[in-house]
Amino acid sequence: MEELRNLHQNAYDYANAVGPHKWSHVHCPDRRYKVMITNAAECINSCLKFTRQLPMLTLSEFIRNMLQCWFDDCHRDAQSMRHQLTDVSHIVILKRVKKCDYMTINQVDWNIFSMKRSRKQWTVDLVRKTYSCNKFQMDHFPCS
Repeated sequence: MEELRNLHQNAYDYANAVGPHKWSHVHCPDRRYKVMITNAAECINSCLKFTRQLPMLTLSEFIRNMLQCWFDDCHRDAQSMRHQLTDVSHIVILKRVKKCDYMTINQVDWNIFSMKRSRKQWTVDLVRKTYSCNKFQMDHFPCS
């Protein structure tokens, strides 16, 4: 934040005024599996960057075609999925499960577990969905 303050005081003041939930990944409630889902408008805006000069009817037809192609691609991807999660998410989960082979896991309470690896120790609370290293809170994947 100090770098931002030094570069642009107005941007720093604005970031503080709106609060970290608007610009900080760790504080934003609108995310799922490492993806910020509030960026859809920005994505569409970037796709329409060079079409804004088109007549309204042509622009609306372009938008309809673009969305139709996107939805068709997403539908095809969903139909070809082999797991309940996306392939990328599934790979991340498998890597985290593999890391568990090198951990000692002890049940502290019905929903609380202690995890140890080397000299590091973490606590997992399944009810609160928290992990002391903050990985789960960041990306909402089950932690290793």
